[in-house]
Amino acid sequence: MASQPGETRFYRILVAIETDATRFYGADAKRPALLGNSDAEQLLAHVAADLKALLPEVSHCSLILAGALYDQTQVLCPSYPVFRSLEATATSAKAEDFKAGLVSIAAQAGKMPAAGLQPGDNIPLGPLQLLPVVLHGPAQLVNELGQQMEYRFLEEGQVSAHSAAWMQTAFSVSISHARFMTLTDLNAMLRLQLEHFGFLPLWELLDAALSGQAGPVEVENDSGQRFVWDNGQVTTCFETFDSWSTEGKGAGHQAERQGLAEGYGNWTREIRQYLTTLNAHGLDVRFTRRGSDKLLEGTFFKQPAAACSEGDATITEHSFAELGTVAITVCSSDRVDHYYPLCPDGLNDIHAHIRQHVPGVHTVAFPGTILYDEKSRTLLPDPSQSKTRH
Repeated sequence: MASQPGETRFYRILVAIETDATRFYGADAKRPALLGNSDAEQLLAHVAADLKALLPEVSHCSLILAGALYDQTQVLCPSYPVFRSLEATATSAKAEDFKAGLVSIAAQAGKMPAAGLQPGDNIPLGPLQLLPVVLHGPAQLVNELGQQMEYRFLEEGQVSAHSAAWMQTAFSVSISHARFMTLTDLNAMLRLQLEHFGFLPLWELLDAALSGQAGPVEVENDSGQRFVWDNGQVTTCFETFDSWSTEGKGAGHQAERQGLAEGYGNWTREIRQYLTTLNAHGLDVRFTRRGSDKLLEGTFFKQPAAACSEGDATITEHSFAELGTVAITVCSSDRVDHYYPLCPDGLNDIHAHIRQHVPGVHTVAFPGTILYDEKSRTLLPDPSQSKTRH
């Protein structure tokens, strides 16, 4: 959108910091520090000096940053809440009222003053940590500087060794590389990463959300699962084992030698990868059922099944490789129900539901795989006699 004469404009850039992510995990795990007033001011002074050395006209603009580092999943969210929180500190959008300056936002008592600037403590941190910076100034000047940044950061955007060393100490991280980057650069890098690992459809969903597309945007992954971005959320069809193996993509799989278990396990793995990544970037993911547009509610899905047989385990936890539990089969009062978690909290909620609705002593089986009947291609409770009593 073209800027009007007399307006100011924001331009969003970042300092991308490659760190040793092993420091964020383990017994001595430590996340990047939050900076107080004096350190936040010093940080901004370093960033401003490096930018002005590359682009002297930056001195006629304001620079705004917070004394915190963010994972790319928190930065690349719809509406860009971190950047919007930084931009909210600007006092006027009129060029005639604009005065260039440096605005640093510091932590107070270990917390950032705005919720949008608080680094997420539930995000598994990766090796790339980001320092968002907002350039603010007269629209025409900012447009010109933005174009130069798009072209020059890639080749000349290295942060000075002095600044990188200071950041390493201030944030208590190890820095192997630090450079200026535009949002275009960051988006392109994420796209390449996802494409490299075979998740280009995932990037297309993220791109639609980040660019503010209303939708619908429909993509299909390698296994044929469809995802749709529309009305601010992603929807996809949830398949139980029975529906996947008889009506879905698993209908063509061989049932013998645990072929369906492996196929459904791989389907579940890919669904969870999409769900985890999209949620981390702030996208809501909802499930529908085959042949219906109605959204599933709650954290788990319950599927009634056939009657159980004598000797079947009361509770069978179907699992697959590193995925852990994929489904739980419950035999109670001559009936069978299959429970499927729809999100990370779903498994705990299933267990709580079972404790409440299936009282008494249970035989619990952990077969270490997905048990099913090869003829009917449907999930089964464990019929074996070696079970744990709870």
